[in-house]
Amino acid sequence: MMINPFFLLVFFVLLYLAVLYESNAALALCLLFVLWFLGSILQLLYNIQKVRMDFPPSANSSKENQAVFTLTVKNPGLLPVSGIKLRLILLDQNGHKAESKILSLSLGPRCRRKYSLTFSSPYCGRFQIYIKKMRIYSFFSLARISRRTDYLGEALFFPEPSLIPLRLSEQTRYFSPEGEDTLENPFLSSVSGSFQDDVRSYHPGDRLGLVHWKLSARADELLIRSPVTGEGFSILLFLDLKAPVQINSVKQISSFFQCAASLSFSMLEIKCSHLMIWFDQKAQCFQRLPIRNEEDLTFALYFLLHGKFYQESRDLYALYSQEYPTDTWASRLLLDTRLELWQEDIKLLSTDAVNWKEDLALTEITL
Repeated sequence: MMINPFFLLVFFVLLYLAVLYESNAALALCLLFVLWFLGSILQLLYNIQKVRMDFPPSANSSKENQAVFTLTVKNPGLLPVSGIKLRLILLDQNGHKAESKILSLSLGPRCRRKYSLTFSSPYCGRFQIYIKKMRIYSFFSLARISRRTDYLGEALFFPEPSLIPLRLSEQTRYFSPEGEDTLENPFLSSVSGSFQDDVRSYHPGDRLGLVHWKLSARADELLIRSPVTGEGFSILLFLDLKAPVQINSVKQISSFFQCAASLSFSMLEIKCSHLMIWFDQKAQCFQRLPIRNEEDLTFALYFLLHGKFYQESRDLYALYSQEYPTDTWASRLLLDTRLELWQEDIKLLSTDAVNWKEDLALTEITL
């Protein structure tokens, strides 16, 4: 608990005058200050126990570089709260302060109010909003008391995809990949059944990867799954989430997200459905999210921004082939946090966090 230095100075001046000049008026003011101080202490001790906050787990991302954070402050007590000061800090992926805002407010008795703050960041990614302490002031700010808080929320700054030139080869356009029945999504249980299938009997020459094994076991004959639509996931976009070693890793990670979103968005523009794949460090498995439209891309980016970066390098191609040995594809792309783009085992691009957009636009990529 702290006392306002200005009021403390006034008190000692009045006390000095009361002693030096034997002034009853100055002495009365000193006693008034003492009573005021004691009343302020009681008010603060009461209010610090009553004031509560509803701290949402995440902010609403409205634009690429903006997130609106709304919190509710409540005072269920019988005494008014003369002043509350909150300092909200936006932390980047490294825990460094990216932006801070001061919120000053007051509440009446049995009052509840909502406040919205807009945070901005030049980088995309998963950030955190943190309140370290809350300060409550008495009447006329004579005294204040602080309370440490552990309120922590998150703010997602989504990447804004850029259109880059891609060419789709005829082989890839009419490629019918096998192993689509193994597609699993831990977030949407219906993903693997999102496209309609026509089942028919097996004919000599049909690929074994199109056999519907469960129905075949029930019917006691080989049944073939033939998609009604010719759409498949012939393009695999691998994302290597190895933690970057650059000093400004926040900018590097942001460029990585931007580049990944641009590649996926550009494939949608040429009507090329694909899989976005990365290794989930927490679950110790691959995340395979199908991208058929912009809604799928937004969904995939949401979970990608929550992905945890790992320290050791991983051979994603080899690990994926071991886990999904029946999958076939026409083309594989791999983007890592060093902003190196590979197609199969050929490096197509090596850029940096500043020039990635221009370099991607000048790179000829044929899928």
